[in-house]
Amino acid sequence: MAHELPLVFNITVALSIAFAGGMLASGLKQSPIVGYLLAGVLIGPFTPGFVGDRMQIAALADVGVIFLMFALGVAFSLKDLARIRNVAVFGTLIQVGLTLGGGTALVLCTDLPLLEGFFIGSALAASSSMVILKTLLERGEIAAGHGRLLLSMSIVQDLIIVVLIVLLPKLGSATADTAASTLISDVVITLAKATGFIAFSLLVGLRIVPRVMAHVTSLRSSELFIVTAAVFALGAATVCTLLGLSAALGAFVAGLVLSESEFDHRVIAEVVPIRDLFATLFFVSVGMLVDVSFIAAHWQLVFVAAAFVMLLKSISTLIGVLPFRLTPRTAAFTALGMIPVGELNFVLAQTGLQASALSTESYKLILTSALVTIVITPFAFKAAPALGDFLGRTPGLRTRFDSYSNVGASGTLEAHALVIGYGRVGHAIAEGLQRAGMSVVVIDSRLSRVREAGAADCFAVYGNASSTTVLSAAHVENARLVVVALTDHGPALAAIQQIRSMNSEVLITARAEYAIHEAALREAGANLVIVPELEGATALLHTTLDALGLPR
Repeated sequence: MAHELPLVFNITVALSIAFAGGMLASGLKQSPIVGYLLAGVLIGPFTPGFVGDRMQIAALADVGVIFLMFALGVAFSLKDLARIRNVAVFGTLIQVGLTLGGGTALVLCTDLPLLEGFFIGSALAASSSMVILKTLLERGEIAAGHGRLLLSMSIVQDLIIVVLIVLLPKLGSATADTAASTLISDVVITLAKATGFIAFSLLVGLRIVPRVMAHVTSLRSSELFIVTAAVFALGAATVCTLLGLSAALGAFVAGLVLSESEFDHRVIAEVVPIRDLFATLFFVSVGMLVDVSFIAAHWQLVFVAAAFVMLLKSISTLIGVLPFRLTPRTAAFTALGMIPVGELNFVLAQTGLQASALSTESYKLILTSALVTIVITPFAFKAAPALGDFLGRTPGLRTRFDSYSNVGASGTLEAHALVIGYGRVGHAIAEGLQRAGMSVVVIDSRLSRVREAGAADCFAVYGNASSTTVLSAAHVENARLVVVALTDHGPALAAIQQIRSMNSEVLITARAEYAIHEAALREAGANLVIVPELEGATALLHTTLDALGLPR
């Protein structure tokens, strides 16, 4: 038992300081990410006091990256990716090429070796999918056009960085005669592995995974459901790692397979708590890499380098997406959203350091300037609308944008009725509302009922109605009416409280199984509460009195 204490102690201290940092950052109206990074700096090896074991924390943080990318894949769909595949692939290639070239050219002006310049340029080229996704989640913009585009481009960037991690060390050791053939061979092999993995996962997974999940769901065990989802995520990530690819890519593809099933919203709702906990450890582990003394001694260089990186990446991204005629707002969010240097870039920089292609000073400069770009990212998102307005007004650029389209934006429901619980009562209510001319959305935690609702021309969402993810999928913020037809008091109460927090104006009617529950449901936010036993007793009494000829 004693040997387990260091791990438990490390995680306890890391999460405790991250909690304090997150609370402080939130109190100062900043992103909690800033607090998590500062927590990492405090327990890192470059500051006095307690020093955490970064290897242990980083190992758990890697699990967080896997679950993050898995949830991201579930939130996407193949149709979403198909709509933005051109800008995601070709726009990203242009962006990475320009960033890599610009970074390398600047480094060469300082008389550093060509290989070191190429390593530095490569280490700055990709963006952090973790930071981008976390910022989008905080802003509620993951389903927006720029949200889907940013996340798609970050996935393509990760694949490019994986290729560079394989190639760059060999570039330094290869001779002039063998360099070209070796590099071409390695690129082809890496891309073949990635293509084969993705194709196999989609072809086989789309047939097998939904059947497995359906069988697990029929067992009515929430523990087995989340364990099965975790096995798919971690298993795919492991296979990708064994192939020499990114674990994040494997987790994303596993999520993408599930996105085409009825289980997508429930999976996201179940994974979110795990994802957020491990994501916190990820930012702490990044903060532990920062050498405070290096920043103090070279702070001007660090901030100049960070400013150059952010300017280069935003301009190269804007140039990359211009040919695809986005709206000015989407282009601005995409350009500024790409500024945070990514987690795989740290791996690339570490590879360069181990291969003696990067000096220790260059390595520290990459890490510290990357930290600045991560901290600035939430502020960049806030500045994006103003940049979008500027781009839309600029005569030379105005004609390059689309004034109305929004890449990847999903349609939303308006003024619809939301029925929670599709049993006999919920079924009858949904039918009545449809006959009255309302669009009906159904939420149920039983897969069979979700399928039944879908067959009855209702938009159906599978999952727990107290989950914000599930309620957002049902567009509760735009609903005109919510009918809670659940028989169990606890789930009904939790659902009403969550609904009211997300939509303060919607009319909520609820069913209380017993009279003693009526007051609690009204206090939670229900406007109307029906107690079936009292309604039944009243109807029976009135019928009896009428039969006897007595007044009611």
